[in-house]
Amino acid sequence: MKKKYMFFDIDGTLTNDNPGGIILPSTRRALKKLQENGHFVAIATGRAHWMAMDAAEETGILNLVHDGGNGITIDGKVQWIHPLDRKKALLIIDEAMANGFHVEVVIDDTPAHYTKTAPKEDAGWCDIIVKPDMDFHQLKEIYKVYITMTQEEESQLRHLKTLGYMRYRPDGIIVEPDDKYHGIVDLVQLIGGNEEDIVVFGDGHNDYTMFKQAPMSIAMGNAIDELKEIATFITKSNKENGIEYACQHFGWID
Repeated sequence: MKKKYMFFDIDGTLTNDNPGGIILPSTRRALKKLQENGHFVAIATGRAHWMAMDAAEETGILNLVHDGGNGITIDGKVQWIHPLDRKKALLIIDEAMANGFHVEVVIDDTPAHYTKTAPKEDAGWCDIIVKPDMDFHQLKEIYKVYITMTQEEESQLRHLKTLGYMRYRPDGIIVEPDDKYHGIVDLVQLIGGNEEDIVVFGDGHNDYTMFKQAPMSIAMGNAIDELKEIATFITKSNKENGIEYACQHFGWID
């Protein structure tokens, strides 16, 4: 059997909910069999490295493309994590603050968010560090930017689309890298793999560029329509053993 290089999104693909959820027993079986059969198995996620490691350890997958394609980990060891384009990030931050939107910035691989003003509510999953006199222009590196704003308000930020971003709640977006496939290619090249044998699994908006570029893409049954339209194959949903079904369908596992 020809070796495949398989990359799995987390939320809504490896897990049975988006966001969050659990990893089905069938998915654990499939991942284990894939590795036993000699395939390369990895996670491809927009999550920061520190956040992605929970899923990595739970599944036993220690190869990751994280930080939306800007970070790579092989066998549990971080190879690199590149920050956002600093100039573009600062333009977005300045514009957001000028329009009165709440801004939080991530400056390293930790759950710490730095901001000039306290948020109206605590997200609960990160540490909010309020520094009223903070000058974002003094930061050497910026990895993510969180902005509290509705979808209707996005048009007020002219520079927003110069970097990738996704909406993680009705009143909030994350400015972050959104080309996971770039990181996938980097990782496969690092290990001497064949790019023609890359297979990607996904379900959401931040998987679109990955699906557009990968030689083979598998959309979960619960995936958005835009992914299904360009996918090589549509499997069952993440709650109906979709990963195991696809892998059996193509003969990667029995």
